[in-house]
Amino acid sequence: MRTGGRAIPIVIVTVALVALTCAYTWPLLLNVRSLIPDDSNDPLLVTWMLWWSTKAVPLTAPWWNAPAFYPATGVFAFSEHMLGLAPITVPVIAATGSPLAGYNTAFFLSYVASGLSAYFLAFALCRRHSAAFVAATAYAFAPYRLSHAAHLQLLSSYWMPVALAALHRYLATNHHRWAVLFAVAWLMQALSSGYYFFFLSVLVVLWLGWFAVGRMGLRQLAIVSGCWAIAAMLMLPVVLGYRRIHQQYGMKRSFVEMVNYSADVAGLLSAPRASLVWNHVHLVDKFESETFPGLTIPVLLAAGAVVAWRRRKHQRNGGRVPLRRSEILFYSAMAVLMWLFALGPAPTVSGRPVGMPGPYALLMHMPGFDEVRVTARLWMLSVLCLAVAAALVIARIDSPRRRRLAAGVAVLGILADGWPGTFALSTPPAFVPKPSDTVARLGLPFHETDVKSMYRSIGDNLPVFNGYSGYIAPHYPPLRDLLERRDPAILPRLAAFGPIEVTLEHQLDPTGEWRRFVAAAPGARLLMSRTDLSAFEIPRQPVAPRVMLHGPVLPIAELTASVNQPDINAVKDNDLVTRWHSAEQRGDETVVADLGATRHVSGVLLCQGTYASQYPRELSVDVSSDGTTWSTTWSGRTAMLTFEGALADPRAVPIGISIQRDARFVRLRQTGAEETRGWTIVELLVLG
Repeated sequence: MRTGGRAIPIVIVTVALVALTCAYTWPLLLNVRSLIPDDSNDPLLVTWMLWWSTKAVPLTAPWWNAPAFYPATGVFAFSEHMLGLAPITVPVIAATGSPLAGYNTAFFLSYVASGLSAYFLAFALCRRHSAAFVAATAYAFAPYRLSHAAHLQLLSSYWMPVALAALHRYLATNHHRWAVLFAVAWLMQALSSGYYFFFLSVLVVLWLGWFAVGRMGLRQLAIVSGCWAIAAMLMLPVVLGYRRIHQQYGMKRSFVEMVNYSADVAGLLSAPRASLVWNHVHLVDKFESETFPGLTIPVLLAAGAVVAWRRRKHQRNGGRVPLRRSEILFYSAMAVLMWLFALGPAPTVSGRPVGMPGPYALLMHMPGFDEVRVTARLWMLSVLCLAVAAALVIARIDSPRRRRLAAGVAVLGILADGWPGTFALSTPPAFVPKPSDTVARLGLPFHETDVKSMYRSIGDNLPVFNGYSGYIAPHYPPLRDLLERRDPAILPRLAAFGPIEVTLEHQLDPTGEWRRFVAAAPGARLLMSRTDLSAFEIPRQPVAPRVMLHGPVLPIAELTASVNQPDINAVKDNDLVTRWHSAEQRGDETVVADLGATRHVSGVLLCQGTYASQYPRELSVDVSSDGTTWSTTWSGRTAMLTFEGALADPRAVPIGISIQRDARFVRLRQTGAEETRGWTIVELLVLG
């Protein structure tokens, strides 16, 4: 009876959360195999990723080499892997044959599971069901979740409360099973999202510093640390796989990216556009800065602080009352600290820098934290801490009747703060039949159809040249340029890999220009034509011989540049990280290499490194023996050369140009116009 009695509140809470999630996402539950939440690219990308983890054994070479950005390898490491969702999605996909059903199930359960886990954490602290339900709704239906309905990995944050609850129970009971549960929850959360691998670890360390020091014995600390260490070791194959592939490509987040994807202070007054009540509150127009906490929780916490202050004042009785390491103080402080971290290394207010580094700059000294792209997502930890703090405020109300009444009012306010005015659902693209002998598919218009092309590969497991991810393959920028300029050489070059299929979205090709471009390719054959889409097949084409440059690297005595002269020597320091660059390509940029004496020059290599998109749009190579009289040895567009270089060496991305002249001076003239991309040279090699 006692067990059944304890289960009744949990059943009630579960039913309530399921009902609320049904209403929140309606009519998703009726269309789990035909519709997908949100109308952006990310849900289709994640569906493709969840599907791929059912087609290849995780952490094997075939799994890493997912079928996008063809023919690049290691593609699965370009973004999150989300293996922590596999216990949900793999059985659903196996049972239904629908990756879309797997995605929607994981999406739906992310709300229910987040609510239940927050309920578990709050109840572990206060032992009040009504207060714990406040935490459940505050965490499951926070406004922040509405802003990120397209990011399943961010929504799947339900293991964090479990990890913290297990730590609290371990501290209270000293039962080893709670230490094990903490480690399992931490591992599952880390496997669900790489962001939480870092973020939750910070919160756990702070939890240990607040609650464990001086209260846990050495044996207790050793046990929980050992369990955590074992969980971390289980993460090593994933971490090492990412590290290997990222080093292969030289992938690294820049400081500018981190600043751009940090939260803004004014985001506290920026609600989601889809909010039913608060859609008009938008102080800063920065997507990752929609950190509006709602009205209910701040008011509740403020009221709780006033009551606590008055109680403390009455308790003093002329003496000093020592501060306790209380739960409510910890979670309130952590909500603020996680928000400060979310502001990134260089905080801004309405887009204007505050002029001093943020606390996150300290975290960047720790391994991996300088690779976190979107620091703003630390706000999810603030959401959790605010939810727990709100529950603890409710739990402090002595009268059961008043406590239940306050909890009910709080839940209604919380739901109003986070409820959607409209919940966007979209129809995924239809699959297309695969020709029997094609090796890859190209979706056009390129870039605009990347995610659709990836999603369509679910239907036939056909690799695609398109790609959409956190990182992109280095050959992607020049390939996009070649296709958007309708370069007649690019389709035959892609068909050199084997017969390819090209699909075209009619809605994105109203004039038929793309269809005419594809139809003009050698041997192009129309496979199908629907009202919305056409498909062509291009047979295998001969591989054009690539010019291979050989010869010793000649020493450069002096380098001069028309712009950014202070950085020009970075191109000869044998470092693929440092670079010279111009802010934009205006058509008058020059770089001159002085060899110090007349030498035979067989060619030059301009290495782009991780700046494959910043190749010179048009280049002329001139040579001279005296620096006065110049002779042009090569002139033209370099997109195809960059594409070939990226395929041959994705780390260096060399642009090779043959010269075969005797000269002392080699001059590079960038003659194209590109306002959105500068010209970068990471390394310049002059070959003899």
